[in-house]
Amino acid sequence: MKGAIATVTIFMVLFVGTGSAWGVTSGNELYELLTSESLYSQYTGGSYILGVMDTTDSINKVWHLPLLWTIPPGFTKGQIYEAVKQYLEKHPEERNDTAYGLVSKALGNAFPPKK
Repeated sequence: MKGAIATVTIFMVLFVGTGSAWGVTSGNELYELLTSESLYSQYTGGSYILGVMDTTDSINKVWHLPLLWTIPPGFTKGQIYEAVKQYLEKHPEERNDTAYGLVSKALGNAFPPKK
């Protein structure tokens, strides 16, 4: 039964996506939110990033997968959001990719996993 629940959970995350609640599907959409003058849009983009982090952490724990990033102690949410925004700024050619994958890539780039 646990295996079936885990499989359904992973299916939901991969195919429905965490961003569907906010309407974020691509890196372009996430970048627009993070660079918006609207505080609500910035908050929505930041919340999406936290959702990706929480979802990835849960999947990694259930399936004992390797860490994709390690956030050092003392880093703020704002610094994490900024790292993702900077990655998206520096890689406009990737912004058509899924936002979920780009957040993971950006965090892995900014905060490489401990070896």
